[in-house]
Amino acid sequence: MIFLIISNAKSKDCLPFIPYGWNDFYVHLPQNTTFCVDVDKTSYTYKTDIYGGRILSNDKFKKWIQVFGDSQVVGLDLDKINKHYLSKIYNNSNFTIYAAPNNGPYEVINFLTKNNKILKKRVIITFNFAVDIYRINSTWHPTNYVALRDYQLDEIIENPLKFKFLIFKNLLLNKNFTIRRFNNQRMQKLFLNLNNDDIYKNLIKYFEELNQLAINNNFNVTFVVTHPYWLYSKNGNNLILNSNLSNKVYKLICKSFKITNNIDKILISKVSNNLLVDDLTSDKRHIKSKKIYLEDIETLCKNYY
Repeated sequence: MIFLIISNAKSKDCLPFIPYGWNDFYVHLPQNTTFCVDVDKTSYTYKTDIYGGRILSNDKFKKWIQVFGDSQVVGLDLDKINKHYLSKIYNNSNFTIYAAPNNGPYEVINFLTKNNKILKKRVIITFNFAVDIYRINSTWHPTNYVALRDYQLDEIIENPLKFKFLIFKNLLLNKNFTIRRFNNQRMQKLFLNLNNDDIYKNLIKYFEELNQLAINNNFNVTFVVTHPYWLYSKNGNNLILNSNLSNKVYKLICKSFKITNNIDKILISKVSNNLLVDDLTSDKRHIKSKKIYLEDIETLCKNYY
């Protein structure tokens, strides 16, 4: 049954999945290469640098911004820089996006620590609240979700069928490995069952560690938080916002993340009351980039303090 989960690519030269691998410190895309991925009957081109950072650029732009995070920011539904939600604010800058599926907040910190020599004076660090809220828990580990080691990525691009084999192997040999993803209702229940004090402590611990890293390495951070896709329940083709759940999430965000000397700008995505199921990516676990709008924390959090 597992082999039916990964469909064939619509294009002969494209992969039917996004390749990413674990290197004992963080998760990254294939390095220094170009590859094609089929998503929802559309083909997208990925170009990466020597660290696996996805390059989205325009020849007219001179400025480059480094961005860090997980699959929400990597841009699953695009390969043009003007389609990315960060371009709504940074509309004259190129992006190198060091992000991959299942690359959690502490994996981002590991990247920043290991590769601090390449960091620019200012970077953008993203926090995907939908899943990063669980990845800052001490029990979470990428190897329970990432089937590939980073050294296998080049081979997987050449031989995509091997990916199916490695998924199957991990399911057999790694008792913690899973490809299971809960639907929105299960994700809502999972969040509501968490202890609020524990969530807050984990968020504060992570944010303080990130801030200290920025101080020690003398760089400044624009911190971007995107709201969870599971704030919505599906009703036909519509997504219905759960207002009580949304209020709880935003109160946690506004309480936990505060501007500091080095994390001196915080942007938060605004919730929408008018989303459709088609406004999610094909896996139904990411909000499409065109539907993400960011606002300064001071403005957005006025109603949640």
